[in-house]
Amino acid sequence: MVLIILSSVPQLSTVLVQLLLCVHSLRRLLECLFVSVFSDGALHLVQYVFGVCYYIVLGLTVLCSNHLGKGSGSLLSQLDWFHVAGSVLFIWASLMQHQSIVLLAGLRTGKSGTVETLAHRLPEGGWFELVSCPHYFAELLIYVSLSLIFGGLSLTWWLVVLYVLFNQALAAQLCHEHYISKYDSYPKHRKAFIPFVL
Repeated sequence: MVLIILSSVPQLSTVLVQLLLCVHSLRRLLECLFVSVFSDGALHLVQYVFGVCYYIVLGLTVLCSNHLGKGSGSLLSQLDWFHVAGSVLFIWASLMQHQSIVLLAGLRTGKSGTVETLAHRLPEGGWFELVSCPHYFAELLIYVSLSLIFGGLSLTWWLVVLYVLFNQALAAQLCHEHYISKYDSYPKHRKAFIPFVL
């Protein structure tokens, strides 16, 4: 039998996670508006509503993690190693995801930046050399980084990470299978989601 004891989550963790989630959401919005080149396919209304509700509930989930919060002293006095490590991982994973989004957009645009095609092309470069969907892997790392900022103490947030793991792994596997079926020259060493693993 394994016993997990959760100790208090510093208030700084809650504030920092909320701030980084806002930064992440804003970055993704800007990428969708100004970087990504979407196909002419339509998003089902149910998927759209689910996405909006997901991010609202996500913010509330962060606040739920604060019911254990210890708030002695100023926020800065609560700074610990896991806040720094989680923030560094967040920045690195965000850059990795952005680079992947830029590479994907480049598959549909010319050198001038104008859209040339909406067709799917074989992605290459960056983390695409290791996995079919590095942007999904980066998304998982972003959520893991936020769990680290909680000091690994929020069971609720670990459940969010687990959801993201399964959701992104499934999407990556479907995309990977599509690439394999469409491109005979698809690199055999590429994994779907996690380098060298899955």
